[in-house]
Amino acid sequence: MILASAFLNQLQQNRLELKPIYLLYGEEALFLRDCADGLRHALQAQGYLYGERYEADAGFDWRSLQMETQAGSLFSEQRVVSVALPKGNPGTDGTQFIQDWVRISSELPQPPEVIVVIECEKLESRQLKSKWVAAIESAGLVVQAKPVPAQALPGWCQQKAQAYGIGLDNEAAALLAERVEGNLLAADQELIKLGLLYPQGSVIDASIIAQSVVDQAHYQLFALSSEMLLGRAQHAQQMLTRLRQEGLEAPVILWLVAKEIRQQLELAQLSQAVPLAQAFNQLKIWQSRQAECKAALQRHTLESWQAMLKQALQIDLLIKGVRPKLTEEEVWMGLSALVRQIAS
Repeated sequence: MILASAFLNQLQQNRLELKPIYLLYGEEALFLRDCADGLRHALQAQGYLYGERYEADAGFDWRSLQMETQAGSLFSEQRVVSVALPKGNPGTDGTQFIQDWVRISSELPQPPEVIVVIECEKLESRQLKSKWVAAIESAGLVVQAKPVPAQALPGWCQQKAQAYGIGLDNEAAALLAERVEGNLLAADQELIKLGLLYPQGSVIDASIIAQSVVDQAHYQLFALSSEMLLGRAQHAQQMLTRLRQEGLEAPVILWLVAKEIRQQLELAQLSQAVPLAQAFNQLKIWQSRQAECKAALQRHTLESWQAMLKQALQIDLLIKGVRPKLTEEEVWMGLSALVRQIAS
């Protein structure tokens, strides 16, 4: 197992070792995106073709994936089979498929003709000790995308700025880290913007950050969260429109919305077993946010939050072009519908 940062360094240095199977997992969406994109570019450069992407939900038929990986190609083309594993649990059939694929691929000529890439979000410790993860580690590569600790975020911002040809002084890096509140997608977007606005080699100071990263990421984005949870549907829609007009990208909005849905889902589940005050404490939901979380919890059932999380996943697949590509307008319509549903 290696961290996403080390994996990205390997890709940048063209040191990718071809494996029959890869697992990309973790909580940090930006690292997962960069690892998936980097791996795709590296494999395509070596002649691999990306085919259909499978979404392995609870009702997924793993036999279809088995046929896809073991079927011979007419032209013996090298290809990649991508699998999204939303819940991080392949079940009995999925575990058997992974174990069989590891065994079969070890008996085939190398480099592998077919490569399987599995992507999922956070895995709990018990999942990391499962048979399917162990099988992948034995023959493939497991890449973990860990969040950047708060104290390390200013340094990360400075390092990322260098990739875009600019520098951040210490105060500017600290202010940017504070404004984005750990959202690396938002930080990355701000740094891209600054790299386009200022000449190569420019050193950005705190005054520029204060002017450029206005309340967009810190106030308006997180205020949208409050408006949704409090049920102020009309105002939430107005804020969503304003954020779009100011250039905030759809993946950043989706990151926030999905984060709130996941937290409300955890809260709904936990509150069935313990008093709400205890649930707030266990999930580290501070006093300042408890009223809005409680309001949202009273409007929606556990099943509703599960359905909305699935809807957020569908929008994510559309944004990434995994499903039939939609126009930008259609993606924003999907986001608007999800925001409205949460606030209803």
